[in-house]
Amino acid sequence: MAISQQGRVFALSILGGLVAAGILAAMYSTFVQPYFDVLTEAVIDDQIADGEYDEGEFDFRLQSIRASNSWISLAWGLLGGALIGGALVYGKRTGRRVLDAVIIAAIAWFVLYVVPGLKYPASLIAFFDDDAAVTYFPLYYGYLAVSGLAAFGIVAGFRKVSSRNKLLGMGALYLAVIAAAYFAFPAYELDLHYNQQMLGSWRTFISASMTAFWFSAGLIAGLLCKYGLAKKP
Repeated sequence: MAISQQGRVFALSILGGLVAAGILAAMYSTFVQPYFDVLTEAVIDDQIADGEYDEGEFDFRLQSIRASNSWISLAWGLLGGALIGGALVYGKRTGRRVLDAVIIAAIAWFVLYVVPGLKYPASLIAFFDDDAAVTYFPLYYGYLAVSGLAAFGIVAGFRKVSSRNKLLGMGALYLAVIAAAYFAFPAYELDLHYNQQMLGSWRTFISASMTAFWFSAGLIAGLLCKYGLAKKP
């Protein structure tokens, strides 16, 4: 049975997301991991000073963290491709798929990465301390959910609005919701005693990797849709 054009758009967007996931994994391995390894030594020093260091348990956790980078990249690839493909299908735009895909990816990057990351930057200690993890990850994913659901709800609510100020109104409402959430969500400051310059470099390369992922996902998905759906002579 032939796949519909919309189904092909979605499938090609998923493929684009997976290719971008490979870029994300490569950037993590090349740029993020070296800083993480240096910061890990600081965590070991803290655990030794507190009498809590267990080499076997720590090594097992460290290997689990490193192994998780692959499936996390894969998950982002599937999510990114699905979002881009779903939005292209939903918008029913066919004349400028590359530009539309990049714009969709840029919005997703801002809503799903920039906004949550500004409130809750990547936490080093949350990877190694269960109490910190129980604090950090619910806050981060909760704030991410608020950002994502707010954007989705606003887009859905404004879909039938035809005013030329529609985009301005959508943006203002989204920022108002996020501003309220920013002050409503508690602060997280469990990484303050680590080397802030090294921690900042680690977070910078994470941000660079995620930025490269989202924009490459949009560009690759758009190009695949443009040329993969081109009419044959």
